[in-house]
Amino acid sequence: MKNLIKTFRKKSFSRRYAPHQLDAPLLALENVSVRYGTGTVLENISFDLSPGDGIAVVGPNGAGKTTLFQVIAGIIDPFEGVVQVSGHEPGGHTCIAYVPQRSQVDWTFPATVADVVMMGRINKMGPFLWPQADDWEIVRRSLKFVDLIDYSQRQISELSGGEQQRMFIARALAQEAELMLLDEPLNGLDVPAQESILSILDSLQKREVTFMISMHDLRLAAGQFNQVMLLNKELLGLGSPEEVFTRELLIKAYQGHLHFVEGEFDTLAVGDECCEGDHHEPA
Repeated sequence: MKNLIKTFRKKSFSRRYAPHQLDAPLLALENVSVRYGTGTVLENISFDLSPGDGIAVVGPNGAGKTTLFQVIAGIIDPFEGVVQVSGHEPGGHTCIAYVPQRSQVDWTFPATVADVVMMGRINKMGPFLWPQADDWEIVRRSLKFVDLIDYSQRQISELSGGEQQRMFIARALAQEAELMLLDEPLNGLDVPAQESILSILDSLQKREVTFMISMHDLRLAAGQFNQVMLLNKELLGLGSPEEVFTRELLIKAYQGHLHFVEGEFDTLAVGDECCEGDHHEPA
């Protein structure tokens, strides 16, 4: 959490933000590759998204899902290729919100829910980073949207897993994000908590907020999202679940880590691994 605060403060002083190029896709990747040492994490990724697109990104551990989100958010630079948000590099925008995995956050940090949501306003404030009445009103509306208004003064350590995820979505709303990148937000949550997150995402999509959400549950991705991305270092498929979750592509993605059972489509792949995060990717 301390690192998040330092990052937000640094951005607010060090960057000049780019205007949107109205005739450009909201998000466009062209031949993006990421390598660490001699290892390739992402290879030749190309796709684009429009306002209101909602994409479930699925793939095995180490597939590059977290790295893909970090490249899009401008946290790391690609080894090759170009990432553009509304026609400019991601570092020139405040409209991208990256929601990390809960395991990457220090939940003992002494901050309230409202404090964390206010972090989304830092790049909108003046040089002294002092919230004004309008900033607090946006925080209030963001918390109300995710049904956490009564938790605003609660310490973040007191939240459940589902409440923690809703708090981070509220922070993205306070940031006025147009593109949200949610890294495994459903992992470890019970069904009601998952349904709450999915309902919020559905409401955001109707407002033309674009989001990408990484997950391991193929059945959930197929049942809840009209568009899915199948990733294993390279982009294996992007489209409807019927188009992407084919036996051929799933075998290519998961290799020996899955088996097939009868399902909603001709067959359904069930992965043998369902762990949090891309543990084999470099941080």
